[in-house]
Parts: sequence; C-alpha cells; structure tokens
Amino acid sequence: MKAEKTIGDMREFMQQSRYTTPPETDKQVLFESKLFEILLEEDGYDLLVMGKPEGSGCYCFVNNLLRAAMDKTVANYDLVIIDTPAGLEHFSRKTIPDLDDLIVVTDESRRGLTTGERIRDLAKEIELKYKDLYVVVNKVTPGRRMAVLENAKSLGLKVIGTIPYDECLAKFDLVGDPLMGLPDDSPAILEMRQVIRELGL
Repeated sequence: MKAEKTIGDMREFMQQSRYTTPPETDKQVLFESKLFEILLEEDGYDLLVMGKPEGSGCYCFVNNLLRAAMDKTVANYDLVIIDTPAGLEHFSRKTIPDLDDLIVVTDESRRGLTTGERIRDLAKEIELKYKDLYVVVNKVTPGRRMAVLENAKSLGLKVIGTIPYDECLAKFDLVGDPLMGLPDDSPAILEMRQVIRELGL
C-alpha cells in the first residue's frame, strides 16, 4: 500500500491556507477535514503516514501536526501502532504520546542492543510514560540466540522475540513483494506470532 498524501503534505496545505482561505475560517475544522482526507482506510486497519516537508523546511510544524493528529485520532482505535524510523529523534522531539508498550526492534549486535538501552534511558529523561519496554531482535543467525539473550539480560532488557534470518523473507524484500504474502510456515511469521502472544494481542 502506498500513501498518496502524508502529514508532510498537510504542512504545505495548512501554510498555504493562511493566504487562500477567508480569515473567519475555523482552522481546527480545516485541519480535521484534511486529516481525514489523508487517512488511508483499509480492511481491518487505517494508516496515517508522517512523510516529510518539502524542501529543507524545519520539521517543527510537521511534528506539531503529528502530535495534533494523534491527539485527535488515537481515542478512536482499540490498538494504535506507531512505527518510527531508526534512531532517537522522535523521542527527543517528544512526538510520541504516552504508551502501553515501547518496542525496540534491533539486530543481534551488541551495538544494536545498546540502542535499546539508550532509548530506555532517553525515555526516562524526557519523562515518556509507558508500562513496559520490550526488545524484538531481527535477523538472528543460527546458534547465536542464547548469546543475544545473555547480552540483552546484561543490559536489563527484556527480549520477547528473536526473529531468525528467513531466506524467503529476504527474497520478498529483494523484489519488493509485500510481506503479507509470506507463507504461514515462514520462520519469521512463526516467531512474530509468538511476539503477538507475548504482547497479549
């Protein structure tokens, strides 16, 4: 699925609307109408994409729009998943609302697990409220699972999933096929089902 419009596009629209709409226009109503225009509604789930501003503009306004969009929509759903790019920027910008579960997806390296530790420390520093922090380790090679679990334990991190390297998934990724088409017996799919059970979903 490809999002045709994003919150980044909303930024351009909202800025232009200052010059193209009458002064008496209710900006909140305008924002909400545009928000529901870019919200993709699919069977069983909806999708909202942040995107990025055009050119070299500051992300501040986009981040503010993202916060406002989540404030407006989160209460309408039983389950909300926020997928952010790798890194700590979204935490430091405080665009992430209070959470039930904070899930860090990383690789099997010590450095990758250390990122989970840094995210935990940053979340505490900025007073991000969450109930539990979990780690899902991706592309785990055969024979290294126990070492990964020991490394995570030494950092005080709880691992709820170790997704093995999956040749079928790698082939899907190579040609850009949607992962929804992976077979039910895919090692990655089987482990993700275990993660879902661990989360009580």
